[in-house]
Amino acid sequence: MKELKVRIIVIIGLLSICAFLYFLYIRSSPHYQWFESYDASSEQPYGTAFIQKMLRSYRSGNEFIVNERSRLKDVLNKIDDPARTDYVFIGQNIFLDEESISAIAKFIDQGGNAFIASFTPPDQVLQAIYFEECGVPVEYTQNTQESVRMNFFHPEVRLQEPPRFAYRVVNKEVSYSWNFVSETVFCDSSRSIAALGFQDEKLVNFIRVRAGNGNLYLHSNPLIFTNYFLTKRENLDYVSAVFSHLDGRDLIWDEYSKTYFPGRNNPYDSPLYYILQQPSLKYAWWLLLATVALYVIFASKRKQRVLPVLEVKTNTSLEFVNLISRLHYKNGNHLDMAHKKMKYFLYFVRSKYGIHVEKFREEHIRRLAEKSRVKYADVEMIFSRYYLIEDRFKNNIEANRLVDLYDAIENFYRQSK
Repeated sequence: MKELKVRIIVIIGLLSICAFLYFLYIRSSPHYQWFESYDASSEQPYGTAFIQKMLRSYRSGNEFIVNERSRLKDVLNKIDDPARTDYVFIGQNIFLDEESISAIAKFIDQGGNAFIASFTPPDQVLQAIYFEECGVPVEYTQNTQESVRMNFFHPEVRLQEPPRFAYRVVNKEVSYSWNFVSETVFCDSSRSIAALGFQDEKLVNFIRVRAGNGNLYLHSNPLIFTNYFLTKRENLDYVSAVFSHLDGRDLIWDEYSKTYFPGRNNPYDSPLYYILQQPSLKYAWWLLLATVALYVIFASKRKQRVLPVLEVKTNTSLEFVNLISRLHYKNGNHLDMAHKKMKYFLYFVRSKYGIHVEKFREEHIRRLAEKSRVKYADVEMIFSRYYLIEDRFKNNIEANRLVDLYDAIENFYRQSK
């Protein structure tokens, strides 16, 4: 018992020292997280706090609704006059249930404007409001490079100097998949769809779809609306011109539809969420968990006579794997580990999906995405990150590049069918 108490005191002391060092060295200096969260409450580089504040300032004196806890259907059904209201969604992908899809289609038909910036087009919303005039659906194609310049077709909003957008991680610009609308959606018979903006050499990335009395605006690059890009004046002019197409007085900012909830259950309706929101119940909950933890610690001691332990045959394979892992880690040869990780991944692809190619190109990546049922963007990210490492680095790479490649491959394993 005395030995256990000493051990607990030591653990608490170590945790206190770690917490002190954390607040002393980490919290005292700027700490940026370079991943695309599109979180409106985040002021990290790829959050959307700045654009939300900017749109709120544009609607000063009018209603600005931030939807964080309700299905879109419940929000739109409360709108008395859709013609004076704009809807804005900026995120990786939009997730709507069938009732919310019907609600936004009705909202647009009655004169509302909806703006959706996402990696993939909102297919279900388009199916509800758009007749495929050219016989093909609206699709996004990827253009992988470090930077692009964006502008508008209409002379009234066209910028004299197109702003440059470059994807950055820490202090380096890296390749990124800049989406644009497939040109097959535009034909002589198209009447309800119009190209508004483009990137580089006339690759359309901003369109308008007319439906009833309203409009659906789609932008294929949500990244440019994040905090990092709004710190530059020329980028701010471009973003302001994009939102000048919305003429409503009130605005709905949709944060809830950025997350997929199985069965579309609202997590804010759960009893645990209510408990954690009430101070007295929250402290009681944590006290209960602490009591259970202490009971497990003190009651887990053996009360019966200790039985002799028979030695069993040990499997040294795991020890060998750990030894090799420690050698790699000690040597810091991240480039070699990246090559090996990719080699095992390509072997998995060949053995499971029968794709035998030396160099994966767009058609091979698309075929792998179709066979594995993994999103094209997720598959393409693996090869873009690996080929960037292969082309640019001959001696070694930083640990974060190896981690990014590892995360992309593990994400494929989790999603593959």
